[in-house]
Amino acid sequence: MANYDAGHYFLTVMAPLQRDAFVMVDGVRRSVIDHVRHMLATLPTAQQDHFSAESGLMSPFARVPGTHFAHLFMIDTLHYNGRRPSNPIIDLLENVQLTIPEEVDALPHAYLVLAADFDSPDGSDDALRAYTDGLWVHMAAELRMLYRHCDGFGDVRDAATFFAFVKQGQVHTNLPFNDYWTYEPRMPSPTRWMAAASALMVVLAVMALHWGIWPGGGWSLFFTTSFALVAVNIAIVARFGLTPFPPAPDSDLPSILKALHVQQSFLQFGIDNLGKGGAELRRAFDAYCETNRPLDVDGPRQKPGVLWSDGGNK
Repeated sequence: MANYDAGHYFLTVMAPLQRDAFVMVDGVRRSVIDHVRHMLATLPTAQQDHFSAESGLMSPFARVPGTHFAHLFMIDTLHYNGRRPSNPIIDLLENVQLTIPEEVDALPHAYLVLAADFDSPDGSDDALRAYTDGLWVHMAAELRMLYRHCDGFGDVRDAATFFAFVKQGQVHTNLPFNDYWTYEPRMPSPTRWMAAASALMVVLAVMALHWGIWPGGGWSLFFTTSFALVAVNIAIVARFGLTPFPPAPDSDLPSILKALHVQQSFLQFGIDNLGKGGAELRRAFDAYCETNRPLDVDGPRQKPGVLWSDGGNK
């Protein structure tokens, strides 16, 4: 299913920016593209290294519940990959002039792109609306700063109009990335439906032949039935192929943050208690479980947007 897989919604939004638009910033006339690039460069990122952690700044997406990953970037041109591959012998026979440049694709606008991966019960517009409402509630100031120069954002006044703006620029994500499954999940099989549909069509063909209600001859009925069998089975396989993966166990954001906290804090526990044994190690482990509550998702867990968990080994 487009945009949704394994319990997560994959949102891609492309908002156009006019190439020939300019803005005055501190008395300096700058292109809108350069100005937005500057804002992206100064937007706080997640604290994923020592330098960003020491800055004290945090990505605004860390405030939005359910956000696993988020990326904002600019696309203003397409990379040129060289001439299209061709056969040199055919080029020689057709007198293709390789010194004449081919047509190069160009974008009509620059685009501010948002790619986000967040927890979702399904791929419906209601699920998307719940997330965009969270974006508007928790980071409306940053959204206004970044998108105010984009076409169509002038009509955005609240969460409802922001959702309409997102839908207008949404690009379907047909190949989402998700790696939380550690084994192959059990998926519904199309075999029974294919067998039932095939048997039904064969029975109908035999009945039509027996009762003489088919307007053509036997060979006509045979080829028609064969074509219908192939078409119906392809449709069934395609339908089942669009079925999204089920959510992986404990793959929602709170569970992932809890797992990261347990992973790091237990590593620190092992280091601190190296060489202990017997009752002493048991007391230390009981104290660790009482403090960190490994089975309690709502207990101590890693904060969104940071690399290290409280109590983990830094």
